[in-house]
Amino acid sequence: MKKYLLFLIFYAIYSNAQVGIGTTTPNGALDVTSVNDGLLIPRVALTATNAIAPLTAPTTSELVYNTATAGITPNNVTPGYYYWSGTAWVRLATGNSVDWSILGNTGTVPATNFIGTTDNVELRFRTNNTERLSIGNSGNIGVNIAPSAYRLDVSSGAGDAIYGHSTNVGGVIGYETNFSFGIPVQNLNGSGLYANNPAAGYTSIFAQSTGAATVAANIAYSNVWMAAYNYVDNSSAAFNPSASYNQLNNTSTTLGGTQIALRGFNNRATTAGNPGYSVGVQGLANSQNQDSYGVQGYAYCNTNTRAGGYFEALNYAGTSQAYAYVGTSIGGTNRKITGTASVSEIIPTENHGRVTLTCPESPEYWYQDYGTVELVNGKATIYLDEILADIIVVNEENPIRVTCTPVGMPYFNGITIMSQTSNSVEILELNEGNHSGKLQYQLVVKPKTNYGEGRFPQAPGPGYLKSDKEPLAAKTKNQPSDGRKIFQWPSDHIVYKYNPEDYIKVGDVVPAGPNAGKIFLGEGKYSDGVPAENPALKKEKNN
Repeated sequence: MKKYLLFLIFYAIYSNAQVGIGTTTPNGALDVTSVNDGLLIPRVALTATNAIAPLTAPTTSELVYNTATAGITPNNVTPGYYYWSGTAWVRLATGNSVDWSILGNTGTVPATNFIGTTDNVELRFRTNNTERLSIGNSGNIGVNIAPSAYRLDVSSGAGDAIYGHSTNVGGVIGYETNFSFGIPVQNLNGSGLYANNPAAGYTSIFAQSTGAATVAANIAYSNVWMAAYNYVDNSSAAFNPSASYNQLNNTSTTLGGTQIALRGFNNRATTAGNPGYSVGVQGLANSQNQDSYGVQGYAYCNTNTRAGGYFEALNYAGTSQAYAYVGTSIGGTNRKITGTASVSEIIPTENHGRVTLTCPESPEYWYQDYGTVELVNGKATIYLDEILADIIVVNEENPIRVTCTPVGMPYFNGITIMSQTSNSVEILELNEGNHSGKLQYQLVVKPKTNYGEGRFPQAPGPGYLKSDKEPLAAKTKNQPSDGRKIFQWPSDHIVYKYNPEDYIKVGDVVPAGPNAGKIFLGEGKYSDGVPAENPALKKEKNN
């Protein structure tokens, strides 16, 4: 019977080149038709995808069903259908598996279709047979490195790691490449984070902390060198950017204490030894041919306590040794310096060492002048310098006070003031004396500056103590803030009739005038703070 069947198959192939099993009208070279049975593919035990055994000479496209689990990854085999590609066994999808096409797939369902594993085994991706990306069974991802304790771990070897960019900005996390900047040129051997902003109007790095956040939006830390470094190259003649800018917007109506936009804290604490100086804040202006200020302070407010600067020295236990307000208006009275202790000058003498000279103090403000006048027959008139006469007050309550010393007149009788005007004093020798010769004199006169303040006016306390919180024992009888009129000289730009804004650049603080304290943005535009975007370049961009 078997021989007869083979004869029929060979006869059919020979005569029609088509074979039908279970049908007399085959479609194709071999047509197997059955309603209750299937086609059984040869079953073999393969040893590896790159091994022919147990076959001897398989033909390309030869199909088998492998029954064995054998071989070493990546050439291992598991039970399933394989065909011979000519160089290796290639597995066909079996069971519930669904192949993903390299040309794309349709009809996928996100909830059930995926690329990955269903067992507790990580997923690996390769190119050129080298592992490039691994997804661990805990969800951690490694790129060019096995998954680690980090959710995403990228190893770039000797190159840059992660590069993120849009059309206008870009940056690298793990920047391996060396780069240079600044004058003089400064070289860096890569950077943990490198941001590049070549287009106007875009920010390189922005950190924000809002809502329920309880820590700083950005923290810089270093135990090697500086924690933060800001460098600005500016060759423009139109604007003045600062290398660092801090702005504190405090809108609370009840918050007390000291509200600081910039604070410096040098924490040497109780470390032993005294080899150097602990400095909280240092300002250095390095300018050979331009006027410079190491530190500049402005204060704009309408209360009776304001100062361009406040300085205090305390011992380590916290006891104040001296404090001073500089460029100040306290109690409605303007002064250069107000503070505790004395005002002194240091003089480095060659023969007597470095000595200290201390200024005399007075309950109220006075000007002094010195000179020589010629006494003729016991009479003389002292004329005040015309500048001095223009800046003082002379009246019955504030006369010109004169002290004279005769030169070479041992029998001089002394003098009396006969009369005075706003710029002169007429003196006469006592007891009908008629000496002639030189008199050296000292004048003490009342300045217009702070005129009306009175004697022993109220002094301010330490910087932390507001005037309305002063202890009763600290109050004096003389309170210049009681509404009295105290003379103040008009501002410099008012006296000499110039516009302060003609002498500043974009980015500067307007020093005086109706826009004092605002940031100058150019062409009649101002801001309460320095904007993040350069207003001059913004104008160019908009045009």
